[in-house]
Amino acid sequence: MTSDAVDTEAVQRRMRSMAARLRAFEPEMFGAPDEEEKDDDLADHGSRVSVDDAELAAGALVWATDVLLDELFQDAYALAAEEMNVAERDRPMWLLDELPSRYALQYDVRFARRFLVTAIVLTTRFTEGSFEQLSCVAEELVLRLLLGRAEVTLETFGLLDEGVSSALECFAEMVYEDMDHEWLYDDSKDGIDESPVGEYLGVAPLGLASWFKPFGEDRYVHPYAVDEPIAEEG
Repeated sequence: MTSDAVDTEAVQRRMRSMAARLRAFEPEMFGAPDEEEKDDDLADHGSRVSVDDAELAAGALVWATDVLLDELFQDAYALAAEEMNVAERDRPMWLLDELPSRYALQYDVRFARRFLVTAIVLTTRFTEGSFEQLSCVAEELVLRLLLGRAEVTLETFGLLDEGVSSALECFAEMVYEDMDHEWLYDDSKDGIDESPVGEYLGVAPLGLASWFKPFGEDRYVHPYAVDEPIAEEG
C-alpha cells in the first residue's frame, strides 16, 4: 500500500469521526435513507446517497469550517494591515476574492470582520445544533464558500466520488430556501431585485447594503454584523 493511500485512508477516518460535530443535521439532510427506508426493499434505493456518503460529506463540512474561518481571519488581517479593500490589492485574497466581484471596492476590513462574524455564527449554529434557517444573504454566501471548501478538500484527498458529491448537493438543496444569491455572480442580473421582474418573482434585496439584514424577525444576525458602523464626529 502506498503512502498516499495510507494518507487518504487516515483523512477519511478523521473526516468520518468529525461528522458527529455537525449536530444540526441528520444523515437524511444529505439524502441518506431514514430508518424506515433502510428496511424498505424498493428497487430505487441503489440510486440514493448512502449513510457512509452522508457521514463523509458531513465530516468534510466540519473540516472545511476550520479552513474557511482560518482564511477569513487571514483576509481580515491583511486588509487591516494594508488599509485597503479587495479591489485595491495586487495580490489575491484567501477567500474574499470568491465573493461577487461587483462589490470588491466595498470589501474593506470592516466588511471582512462582519463577514467573519457571520461565518462564525452560522457554523456555530451548525455544530451546536441550533440551526433552523439561513438568516441573511451573507449567510447564504458563507454557505456557498463552505461547500466549495468542502469539495476542494475532498477532491484533494481523492474522496469526492459521485455519492459524496450527491450528498453535498442534497444538503445544499435542503438548507437553501432559494438560489437567488447566485444572481450576484451574474452581472446580467445586476439590479434584478429592484426591477419589476424581481418584484414579480419575489426576489429579496440582493445589494450589499442588504447582506447583513435579517430576512425576517424570526432570523438572527449577530449585532456586530448587522449594525452599520457609527460615523465618527469630526
